[in-house]
Amino acid sequence: MRLMRTVAAALALSALTATAAFAEGKEVDCSETKLSFKAPGFEVKCKDYSRSSVSTGQSVAASNSYSLYAYSQKDVTFLDAFSDYIVSASVYYTRRSMEADLESNYTAKFSDWATQEDVGDYEIRTVTVTFSDGEPLECVGFRKLGARRWEGINGLTVGLSCSDGGRDKAFETVKLFISQD
Repeated sequence: MRLMRTVAAALALSALTATAAFAEGKEVDCSETKLSFKAPGFEVKCKDYSRSSVSTGQSVAASNSYSLYAYSQKDVTFLDAFSDYIVSASVYYTRRSMEADLESNYTAKFSDWATQEDVGDYEIRTVTVTFSDGEPLECVGFRKLGARRWEGINGLTVGLSCSDGGRDKAFETVKLFISQD
């Protein structure tokens, strides 16, 4: 079971934005976050990476940053999501592609990107991901952009789901996550 070997790598993934990279995060009850995922057989853990002060050199803001990691041993499926929103009227993130949001923040090799039909406010891409164990997995990436601010955005929710059951099972997991947003 390829995914079982990859779970350790997935747990060690870096947070999805530079905001979270400064700390390990504090484990919290998911109800305290903007993320939720309830599904039979999934173990779910959330962390809080929020910061009350983020200095950009010209302005100060705060960030509400949370991660959610869900894993089903029965389905051999995981979902990893990160939500990061700036609390400020004058600070924003530069808008990037979904591929850049995922590739620059995971310790993995991404290939075979393919656009899928969006689900709600979320962009969806199928992708093959190769973690450090060298086994390629069929995964689904997803992203929801925050409100536009000038040439940027005030935040985003982005993540990845992979399954030994293939992309269809990973996509089912993503749709379940999105339906709870």
